[in-house]
Amino acid sequence: MRRYTKPAAVATALGALSLAAFGSGAADAAGTADRNTGSWSESRVTAVSDSWNHRTAQVNKRIMERYTSEYLPGRDPALASRFVSPDIVVHSGGQTWQGRDTYLGIVAANLKAFPDLKWTVEDVRAEGDTVAIRYSMTGTHEGPFAGVEATGKAIRSESMAFYRLSHGKIVEERAQLDMLGILRQMGAVPVA
Repeated sequence: MRRYTKPAAVATALGALSLAAFGSGAADAAGTADRNTGSWSESRVTAVSDSWNHRTAQVNKRIMERYTSEYLPGRDPALASRFVSPDIVVHSGGQTWQGRDTYLGIVAANLKAFPDLKWTVEDVRAEGDTVAIRYSMTGTHEGPFAGVEATGKAIRSESMAFYRLSHGKIVEERAQLDMLGILRQMGAVPVA
């Protein structure tokens, strides 16, 4: 979140939103007028900014907890629309894809390759509009994946992804999957 150093800019940006978000006593919590000097207090402005950042992070974390517990296990495309923006941008393995339909196509291809694919959330961290999740992944290689035909081998891998959210939906994902580990377990790359 952008931090403003001028009190007028903070008042404009946070004005009514702060009052609604913080409930009773919001004027004091939002750092409106300092009762002693009649002017803005920089420490109050910083506190409001930090509080807003924390609140946004916690809301986004809850959304991602629902995404990983509701969408990932069932992979229902209709349910995806609750969590994934139509304009999502996905970055992974040096490539970029855009759009929810493309995202759903990637999910479908992974499920074809690993029909019993299971993602387990190992850790979640949130700050502002970004949520980082560390996953472990298990599945059986029963379809084409990364140019390798089905091997029937079980795989286990670690991955992590950073999700940026806006208006309650994922608008960007930056994912890192241990592709080398997966390819080695499938027998496509020799173990050194």
